[in-house]
Parts: sequence; C-alpha cells; structure tokens
Amino acid sequence: METKLNLKMIRYVLTGLFLLISIQTSLADDADYYQKLKKSWTYMRQVYEQLNQHYMEEIDPYPLVKAGIDGMLNKLDPYTVFMEDDGERQLRIITTGKYGGLGLEIGLRNKKVTVISPIEDSPAKKIGIQAGDIIIEIDGKSISDWNIDKVSAHLRGDIGTKVALKIIRPGWEKPFEVTMIRDLIVIEDVNYAGFVAPGIAYVSLTGFTEKAASEMKKAISDLKDEDEIKAFILDLRRNPGGLLSSAVEVVNIFVPKGELVVYTKGYREKETKFFTKDDPLLKDIPLAVLVDEGSASASEIVAGALQDLDRAVIIGEPTFGKGLVQKVYPIDENSDARIKITTAKYFVPSGRCIQRQEYNSDASFIVRDSLSDEDEADLYFTRNKRMVYDKGGVYPDVLVKKDSLDFYLVDMIRSNLFFDFAVKYHRQYPEWKNEYETDDKILTDFESFIKEQNYTLKSIYDDEIESLEKQLIQLDDNQAYVRIIDELKIRLQHEKQEKYNQNRQRMREILLFELAEKYNGKDFRYQLALKSDAFLKEATTILSDIPHYNDVLAIR
Repeated sequence: METKLNLKMIRYVLTGLFLLISIQTSLADDADYYQKLKKSWTYMRQVYEQLNQHYMEEIDPYPLVKAGIDGMLNKLDPYTVFMEDDGERQLRIITTGKYGGLGLEIGLRNKKVTVISPIEDSPAKKIGIQAGDIIIEIDGKSISDWNIDKVSAHLRGDIGTKVALKIIRPGWEKPFEVTMIRDLIVIEDVNYAGFVAPGIAYVSLTGFTEKAASEMKKAISDLKDEDEIKAFILDLRRNPGGLLSSAVEVVNIFVPKGELVVYTKGYREKETKFFTKDDPLLKDIPLAVLVDEGSASASEIVAGALQDLDRAVIIGEPTFGKGLVQKVYPIDENSDARIKITTAKYFVPSGRCIQRQEYNSDASFIVRDSLSDEDEADLYFTRNKRMVYDKGGVYPDVLVKKDSLDFYLVDMIRSNLFFDFAVKYHRQYPEWKNEYETDDKILTDFESFIKEQNYTLKSIYDDEIESLEKQLIQLDDNQAYVRIIDELKIRLQHEKQEKYNQNRQRMREILLFELAEKYNGKDFRYQLALKSDAFLKEATTILSDIPHYNDVLAIR
C-alpha cells in the first residue's frame, strides 16, 4: 500500500474543512453556533472511526477522507477547492504567466494528442516541431490513455531538465524521437496589437497575470511609435480573468489617479477598496471594450469599472458573471496541499456585484440576506446617471450577437477537417502565394480531402434516425415504417447538400484562417479574422462617430 497521510494530518484537514463549512452559518447565538460546530465534528469523527473499525474490507484512509473533503466543497461555490501535488506550480503559472516547459500548444484531435502550434522562440519551435505532429510517447512512456492535463503536466517541469518525445508526423513513414531541454516559457497576456482603422488602435488582452498592465503599456507605446492613437479598442473576449491587482492597473491606463475601481466585501472579510495609483496613459481618447460570455472575473472588473465611470462603451454580449474573490491557505507545510477559499465578493464603483448566483441556491447551511431576492435585479447608476443593473455579469451598452455556425460546419470543425487539411496542404506546398483568399482550386482540394477521410456530412437528426432504425428491426411488420425512414433520409441528404452549398463561403473563410496560421503564424491569422469581426465593426463605427459615442455614455 502506498504511503498515506497520517491520522493526525487527516484530522487537521477535516478540522479545517469543518471550520470552513461552519463559518457559512451566521447565528445570533454564539453558543448555538459552537454547539453545532462541535456536533458536526463529532459526527464526522465517529463515522470515520466506525468505518475504520467495522467495515468488511480494509479501508485506505486518505482516499476516503479526500472524498469527504471534495463532497463538502462541492456544496459550496465552484471556486473553493482543495489542491494537491501540482497546485503550487499551477498557481505560479496563473499569477506570473511563466513556467518551465517546451512551448507546445496541444489538443486532442481524433483522440490523439496533437500539436496545435509551437510557441515562437520556444524549445519546440527551435527543434522543428510542427502543427499537426502527434505525440505518442513522453520519456519512453506511451500516452495513449492519458488526458490532456496529464500530458501537459509531464511536458512542464524545471527549467534545464530534459524531456524526450516520440512523434508521428503525417506523411512520414516512421515515428521519430526528439529530446528537448525545458526552458522558461512566457504566456503573453497581450495576444495581438495593431491598428484596425486609421487612428483606431486595437489590443487583445487574453489574461491578467502580474505583467498584464506592463504588456499593455508596451503595446500602446509601440502603437504610438507607429501612428497617432485617436481612439482605442480593448478586446476582453474569451479572457477568463486573473489577478485583481492587474485589473486595477489596466483600468488605470485609461482613468486618472485616485479613482475607485473595485471593492471587496465578505462575511468575515472587511471591505477593501482598490484605487488607481498612477497618471493614465490614455486619459481622454474615446474607448470601446469588447466582451462576451467568456469574459470573466478580472475582465469583468475592468469592463464594469470603465462602464460605471462612463469611460468606455462596452460592446458585445453579457459577460460570464464571476464576482468572487479567492485566497489560498496552506493545509500541510510538508507538502503542496492547499485550500483555495472564496472569501468575498467584489463590487464595481456603482455598487453592483458582478457575481451571477448559479450555485448552492438550495444549500440549507448558507445563511442569506433575508432582504435579497436573487430573481430581481437591483438598479444602480453610473457616474453620468445611466442606469445599470446587477443581473450577474456586465451587460453591454451595445449588444452584438455572434454569428452562429450551422451544425454541419460545427461538426466539420470538431472532426478537425480544416486543421488537418491545412497541415497537409502546408507540407505539400511549402510556399503559399495566395495569402488573402482561398481560390476554387483550394476548395476543390479540400472537398477531395474530405472524401479521402471517408467523412459524411452530419445532421442533428442522424442519431435519432439511427435509433429509430434499430427499434424498427425489432418489429415484425415494419415495411411501411422503413419506407418512411428511407424517404426521410433522402430528404435529409438533399438538405445536407443544400446546407453545404450555402456554407461554401464560410468554409473558404475557415480554410483561409487555418492556412494563414500555418504559413504566416498566429498574428497573421488574427489580422485576417478581424476583417470580418462583427464586434470590431460595431466598435469602429461608434468610435468614428463621436456624437453617437458621447450619446451612449451620456456625456454632455
């Protein structure tokens, strides 16, 4: 049996967690509160001891206690979690945006661990790893049954250490092996920066590590060297957040010193206010912020604060709604065991809480404010007296909906047809002269590739028809039903072909983006994608019409 944490350590963990559960109960009578605490601990200890003494088989204590820990935390919010093993390393990556590794962006493609893209100047890029390469072994161990998290954990490690990979490259007869030395990999918070219209600068921010603001300032400085910035677009779409302090620093780029950006408050956490500390880099220029349902946490602090201060027009979709603050506490000083606890909620300047209440709504141990009603949104006001609500998340000033893809296209993307074709095409034709369009020949080659893969167009009804056919087999007299099913399948086949023809232009666009990245890198793909971005078009339109911009923000 593997070595487990000792009984004393288990009791420490349980005691700490029962304190966590118990502090959620706010009772007027302290004696009653501590009586419940004592009773809870006694029950848990007795259950554990009785199981240990009388269960029919030997019990491994730690997994049992760990299940109890997870069970308790699952009753709280989704961000209060117990972390072990690699928890410290993961926290460092989230905080600093740096780690020791190879610089590989990987994903599952056809159930195989596939290189999506090597990071520029990384060990993987320097040694010649390419998009589409399939990793089959790490340090001599097969990874056929590993998930992506496990693969990533083995690719990362201390800087200067070696890691050996066995790789299959499409088009090569045999797998090959490479040995690389892990180096410092820096995850950039600024994903792309450039001018999207004369005088209108654009920056995509994809994270909030400790260097987010400095990267933003560097990008702005570089853009100023290129041309005068007359208006600015900050893209926070698909940005899951990060450090609260970095969010405050990013807001400070656009608003003066001394402005309240956000404050936090919890049952056992005193109210803490966060103000801007420096003079702004872009104080008065018109500003638009792009958000979507993937904008969360620190992204919502930035969007919410700039909206409440009437400093920016918020454009896009309602944001995710994560307005909770976490702190990390050690559990065991001899290991990486830690607990990340949600200690407070955050509020933007108007007083709104961004948190969307979608957890533990029926938890009897959570004592809620009797005056609050989760189904009703309270009214707040921005600095210019515009009305805003605490609906959960930040609701944009200008709503823009994403273009939805047909089911047929989504299935083709999920089947990796566009990615795999681009990889094959790039290897077949090392130089691509048509950098701004996909001609008819490329589309024809793609259609031939689809046939080679034995792919058939999928419909949302295919599974249901297949299920019906299996049921009809069980019937004795089923000929009439079979004819109906056959007619339905013929109609669906016609519909599939019609949908395919209708989506040919969208297919050209997706192929263009994939080929652009394979030949010219991610920045070039991003640049092309922005040309057809509905959110960006709305932002440039508003920023180009100052009277309309002022009207949206109630600037008089």
